[in-house]
Amino acid sequence: MKAGPVLFLALRNILGRRSDERDLARRTLRGAVLSVAVSMVPLIVTLVVADGMIQGITSRYIELSSYHIQCVPFRGQGESSVRDALSALDGLPGVRGAWAETQAVGVAFSKGRRGGALVRAVDPGFLADEGTRSYLGILSGEAALSGPNDVILGSELARDLGAEPGSTVSLISVRSRRGDTIVPRVSVFRVRGIVSSGYRDLDSRWFLVPRDSSGRYLTSDTSRTILGVKVADPFAPLDIVVERIRAALPEGWAVQPWPQTERNLYESFRTTRYLLLLIMGLTVAVAAVNISSALVTLVTERSHEIAILKGLGATPKDIGRVFVAGGMILGFAGSLLGTALGILAAVHVNELIASLERVLAGASALFHALAWPFLDESARALPAPVVRILNPDYYLESIPVVLDYRALGGILAAALFLSYLASLLPARKAAALSPLEILRRR
Repeated sequence: MKAGPVLFLALRNILGRRSDERDLARRTLRGAVLSVAVSMVPLIVTLVVADGMIQGITSRYIELSSYHIQCVPFRGQGESSVRDALSALDGLPGVRGAWAETQAVGVAFSKGRRGGALVRAVDPGFLADEGTRSYLGILSGEAALSGPNDVILGSELARDLGAEPGSTVSLISVRSRRGDTIVPRVSVFRVRGIVSSGYRDLDSRWFLVPRDSSGRYLTSDTSRTILGVKVADPFAPLDIVVERIRAALPEGWAVQPWPQTERNLYESFRTTRYLLLLIMGLTVAVAAVNISSALVTLVTERSHEIAILKGLGATPKDIGRVFVAGGMILGFAGSLLGTALGILAAVHVNELIASLERVLAGASALFHALAWPFLDESARALPAPVVRILNPDYYLESIPVVLDYRALGGILAAALFLSYLASLLPARKAAALSPLEILRRR
């Protein structure tokens, strides 16, 4: 039997007799389609949300902290070597921008408060870069370093220090080492602005100062200097650009793309993503079992038609192909419907989370009001708890929506394969039916 008649018979079996209200198989098949669709929704939402959070956090790291590509000296390089390396990268194909940065650690303190700081002596061009500006939120003041004692603080560090634009902050840095003795230096800065990356892990450490004046409190034996490079698309393959940079730089520099620099972070995110998808994928596998049970019901109700087809010359293999095609049609319909609903939910995931937070906050306020007569004075003075599903102190302020069409296609293909497996048992049962026995029973 050719593919056309097989598909026609499969659709005919699925659609059934619309005039027959007792057609249990048709209702069971609709339930199987819905179960597959419902199981696909959380899988698609998990995929989109996981990819969005991974790319959102990774983008912030590579745009604001670790750059797309880092050029690190094998040994201490003087300022002239740094300038020569920057000149070699200027205008290189594929390179959007390159800047030198000196990094060190210190202790910042202000108004009797203190906190650990990652001192980043940066060039003005880095702060003016389009990628930096797109992810660097200015909470107050301005993101500019025009004076030698200006500083830009991360929002969490500024909150720990109680600092605000115009206030002064002191920094204890290691000026030099004399044997086992550490010689500290205290420097005073004026806060120029307070910024946020949208991710707490970065905001809690930043202490950004101008690089051209950092030699007064940072030295080569207590800090490190890198060249940060940005390209047009950091998520595209970087091999060609990396080789160009290696060929252009003088000897003594190592070139590391961001997947290597942030390997531990990125691999941790990817492992979590795969585990979540695996767990959500199990629900699709369970839903595929409904296709099998629905097809078994269909075989039972369509046994007379199967007997007639065999009497007309259809082989057991033809009958099996009809039911396998029917199972794949059910799986495709459910997967397509579930994917559409999942994408719709994922695109509006931030609005859905905000709505759910408002509902939970209303329920919390109602519970607080109902419990009011039974609370003591100290408990009554406490406000109703604020419900946050994604706390922006530890996660992104909003989840970027990232649609990976290759992954979506892979999920659809996997759902079709599961539907195929689920239809094999009913197909074998239908192929094994004896037309004489069926007609004798009727």
